Amino acid sequence: MQTSRVDVDLGSRSYPVLIGSELVGGVGEMLREHGLKQTNAFVVTNPQVGALYFLALEKALAAAGFTRVVRHEIPASEEGKNWDEFSAVCAALLGNFPDTGAVPLVILLGGGVVGDLGGFAAGVFRRGVPFVQMPTTLLAAVDSSVGGKVAVNFGGVKNIMGIFNQPRLVVCDLALLRTLAAREVRSGASEIIKYGAVCSPRLFQQLEEGGLERLLALEPETLTDIVAHCVRLKARVVEQDEFDKKGIRNVLNFGHTIGHALELSADYALTHGEAIAIGMIAATHLAQALGKCPAGFAVRLRDLILRAGLPVNFAAEPGLFDRVIRALQMDKKFREGRNVFVLPTSVGAWEQAENVDWTLVHEAVRAVLV
Repeated sequence: MQTSRVDVDLGSRSYPVLIGSELVGGVGEMLREHGLKQTNAFVVTNPQVGALYFLALEKALAAAGFTRVVRHEIPASEEGKNWDEFSAVCAALLGNFPDTGAVPLVILLGGGVVGDLGGFAAGVFRRGVPFVQMPTTLLAAVDSSVGGKVAVNFGGVKNIMGIFNQPRLVVCDLALLRTLAAREVRSGASEIIKYGAVCSPRLFQQLEEGGLERLLALEPETLTDIVAHCVRLKARVVEQDEFDKKGIRNVLNFGHTIGHALELSADYALTHGEAIAIGMIAATHLAQALGKCPAGFAVRLRDLILRAGLPVNFAAEPGLFDRVIRALQMDKKFREGRNVFVLPTSVGAWEQAENVDWTLVHEAVRAVLV
């Protein structure tokens, strides 16, 4: 399979995203080709991924002249994306590389938790050392590995502690997705549906016309095409609004405002993608209540989410609604006490709504808690 390349054009912080299959064996050579000359590597991974792929990565690095490769594992689950694990990564970096002449290349081999936490640590160790993303989940491949948002959860708020820190390279080896559980593949499909819903009518139609099922089956040609399409979509958004100051990047938050609050409030009983699927349904409910979204869009979105095997609601339990609302009120995207929501207006189109009546927000949340 031919490797696809998507460039993220950010001036001096530009980098390529390489998308293909069976890439791990050539990673060392790729690093050298892209100007990364370090001989020390610090690999952040999780126990499951490390057991499967670390040795192959270590061999590839050794073949490219890396003389020391340190492996550090963190938990795979979202609960592990916390300040204690972040501190442990920083301590391991300092403990293994105390000499300023032995600065390592940080390699993030894993899903979104590894990428977010490890990218944050790379950004603050010695005021920043270079890092490379190697996503091993579909969700990380199409979303979190690209764009430079790195963070950890803190004080009961998701991603509240973090920075913008762009990788030097993203190596997306789609062969690594073959060992994913079906639930994790479906979770990644949720972010892909998001891209289609508010960024790309072409992608949405492709998913509706059978592309979704081929994607879920990890059919190589469809997988490569859709992942590259999503990365291009995100790259173009990030290029216009790298630091999330212009409102352009907000499009990527469709479904995430209520979805993040639910994910956190349900104590991570839902995967990130499952929570975002429900969040998209809630945001569409809110858009309809405000007269911004036709009923036909809501039907098509719901059908696609259900075909992906994703939830459209979550079982209510005592106190859950109140916890979701409290989490919403602490959302880092809200400005000066004014809520902010990304609302779909038609397939591939959206608008931002601020200071939405909280009564309508409550109704949208209750609509998905049944």
